[in-house]
Amino acid sequence: MKKRKLLLVAALGAMLVTGACSNGGNAANDPTNAPTTGGESSQTPSTPEKKVNITFWGAIQEENGPKDVVDAWNMANPNIQVEYVRYVNDNAGNTKLDTALISKSDAPDIFISYGETHLNRRVNAGMAAPLDDLMAQAGLDVDDIIGSDNIMKYDNKIFSLPAMKLVAAVLLNQSALDEAGVALPEDWTWEEHNELAKKLTKGDRKGTYIAPPSESIPRFALIESKSVDPYYKDDGTSNFDSPVLRTALEQQKMLYDQDLMIQWAEARANKVLGQSTFLTGESAMVIGGTHFIRYVKDTKNYPRDFKVAFAPMPQIQKGANVNTAGFNDYMSINKNSENKEAAMKFIAWYLQEGNNYMIPGGRLPSNRHADIDKVVELFVGDDIDLMDGESLKRVLKKDYQFPLQPTSTAYAELSTIMSEELEKYYMNVQDLDQTMNALKSRADKAIQAAQK
Repeated sequence: MKKRKLLLVAALGAMLVTGACSNGGNAANDPTNAPTTGGESSQTPSTPEKKVNITFWGAIQEENGPKDVVDAWNMANPNIQVEYVRYVNDNAGNTKLDTALISKSDAPDIFISYGETHLNRRVNAGMAAPLDDLMAQAGLDVDDIIGSDNIMKYDNKIFSLPAMKLVAAVLLNQSALDEAGVALPEDWTWEEHNELAKKLTKGDRKGTYIAPPSESIPRFALIESKSVDPYYKDDGTSNFDSPVLRTALEQQKMLYDQDLMIQWAEARANKVLGQSTFLTGESAMVIGGTHFIRYVKDTKNYPRDFKVAFAPMPQIQKGANVNTAGFNDYMSINKNSENKEAAMKFIAWYLQEGNNYMIPGGRLPSNRHADIDKVVELFVGDDIDLMDGESLKRVLKKDYQFPLQPTSTAYAELSTIMSEELEKYYMNVQDLDQTMNALKSRADKAIQAAQK
C-alpha cells in the first residue's frame, strides 16, 4: 500500500509541472536527477556504484510533506538514500543547526534556511558550499526553473536555491463584500484598501487587520518601492527616510484613528493573530497569504459561515506588481559534505518534482512551471465552500516582482527599531516628524555599529 500511495502521489506531482522540458540541460529530462514517476521508470537511473547516505535537515514536520518527499526519492534511487531530520525553526533550533554544520559528526549534507537573515549568516560564515559547478554537473537550468532574478548571489556565486514561493495576499470575507455591495479588488492601492476598510467596518467587526509588530504598511511600502534590500540605500545607510515610509505611516495611523482596525496596543497586548481575528469574523479583511490556507481549511478551530476570497497585495502606486512575500526554504549544501554531487542530484529533483509533495501542507513550489490550476486543486481540495478557488488562482497567476535581501547588516536591529518607533507614533507618544527622525537616526547608528 505504501508503494502504491507514493506512485499515485508522484503521478499527480508530475502533472503539476508543465512546459519544464527543454533540449539537453534541463534536469527534468535526466533520469539521474528527476525521476518523474516516484517509483519504477522505463529508464534505469544512472547512480553511483557505491551507496551514498545523505542527511537532509529542515523545519517542517515529517507528516506535512517531507516524509513523502524522501520516501518517493529513496524508492527510485536505491544508491542515494536520503534521511530527513527535523529541527525547530526558532533560536534554539537554528543554533542547533549552526552547531551541526561546523561539527564533524551528525552534520547535515543538505540544509534549509528559513529567511534571508539565517541564510546570509550561514553563507557569510562559510557554512554553505558554492553551487554553480554542482548545478552545471547536474544539468539544472536554474534560470528556467526558478528565474535568475529570484536567486541571491554572494560575490557572484550561488550558495542556495529557494524551494518555496510564498505569495502575500489579502484575504477577504466574501459575505461582508456582498453585504457592502463591493466587488473583489484585483489591482488596488493602500489608499483604496483603507477606503474598503471603511465600507466593511460594521458594528463590532473591523474593516481590516495587519498583525503587529512584524507586519505593517510602512514595511510593505518600503518593499514595494525598493524590492532589493528595501531597508538599505545604495550607499549602505538606512532607507528609513524614504518618502513612501512617511506616507505609509500616515495611512496605517488613519486605520487606528478611525477605528477601522484593532488598535496597536490591544493587538500587541493580546497577541492577536491575523487568522484568528479574520476567521472568527472580527475583521473583514486580513493581510496574509498562501501560508494562511491551512487555517482557512481548519473549521474545527475556526468554524464560520462565510467563504474566503483572495486579492493581491495593495500597492503604494497603482499598477505596481511587487509581492511583499517572496521565496523561502533556501536549500544549501554543507561546505564540509563529502556527498556534494549526490546532494545536488536530490536538490535538482526536489526543485522540479519533490516539492510537489509539500503542496498539500500549504507550500507553493518555486518552480515557474508549476500548474497553478492543479496547485489550487490541492490547496482547496474538498473545501470549495470555504474558499474562492478562482480568486486564489488569479492571485497566484500574477507575474510578480519578488523582494530579495542579500544584505543583513544589523537587519534584526532595524526591524526592532521600526516596530518601536511605529508603536510610539501609533500610540500618540510622538508625532510624524519625530518618528521619521528617530527611524533614520537610530537605523544609521545601528548599521554603523554593526560594521565596526
